[in-house]
Amino acid sequence: MDKMNTMDSMLKIFFYLHLAGLALIGIGLYLLLYGGGGLEVNGMLLIAATLGLGGLMISPYPVVKAIQWMHKKDN
Repeated sequence: MDKMNTMDSMLKIFFYLHLAGLALIGIGLYLLLYGGGGLEVNGMLLIAATLGLGGLMISPYPVVKAIQWMHKKDN
């Protein structure tokens, strides 16, 4: 049962990272579409960084969710 508590806490951490990543993607898209900084190098760097970090932060959550689903299916 201790293994499931560890899995649940890990899932909760990745869920909050997923939400933060979605927020970063939203900020990046807002800056890209409505911000005027995309024409300057600093603006391009900020947009690329927010979109890239957001994409990296959302990627582990579906993997952990699939692992949890496979563990439940085995039991």
